[in-house]
Amino acid sequence: MNDNPLYDLHALLDNLVQEFMAKASLHQPPIDAEALSKAKAWQLLDLDAPSIHSKKSVQVFDPKEAEGSDVKKQWLAAQTLASSLQKEAKVRWEKLNGNQPAFGISFINLIAQRILVPTHWLKSLVLKLDYDLLELKRIFKTSAYEVIALRLLDLENPCIITIVDNGHIFKRKSNCCNPPKILSPTEAMVLDYVHENSRTKRINDQGWQVTGWPVHQLDWRREILRSIPPEFPD
Repeated sequence: MNDNPLYDLHALLDNLVQEFMAKASLHQPPIDAEALSKAKAWQLLDLDAPSIHSKKSVQVFDPKEAEGSDVKKQWLAAQTLASSLQKEAKVRWEKLNGNQPAFGISFINLIAQRILVPTHWLKSLVLKLDYDLLELKRIFKTSAYEVIALRLLDLENPCIITIVDNGHIFKRKSNCCNPPKILSPTEAMVLDYVHENSRTKRINDQGWQVTGWPVHQLDWRREILRSIPPEFPD
């Protein structure tokens, strides 16, 4: 039994979104959140009307990636759907926690991420694809690379996800440790290779297991790293 409150929250939201997918007869990726929003899926599923609409946003990832306008529309639509689900999420969370109010939890963003990249599908695919971000993007094509990469942190396997834009760290998050602000030598080696060659690179070195992927455009370069530190061998 896992007594981590964050684990309980994620499991609750995973189950809620999985129920939503089943009721909407959605059985495989990708999820077209924009089409669901236009069809007013919340009415079909007896949910509350959205508290936000697809032209607004609670929080948007940095839309610099290729096809940024399309994935941004999908993200905004996913947030619209998530705002319909958040009331039920809050009710379940408070019931689980002795009716304590759910302060400080960004339900809309957490649910929107799961609508575009549902956990039950992601779990089965990462094992088949060996966590290959480019292949995951091919399948979850309505989601940004960034959203898919950060969703890997919600899985059990420990790792650090680093997003680097034009040579500067944009985000660096972990599900297993407080990651150092500076890249390890192995991570830096992978980053340099991917940046210069626009090709995926995987290295096991000095205890680190690091994979880097290019998300490159002509005038802008993003690299995404998934790193497993030495204290958490795969």
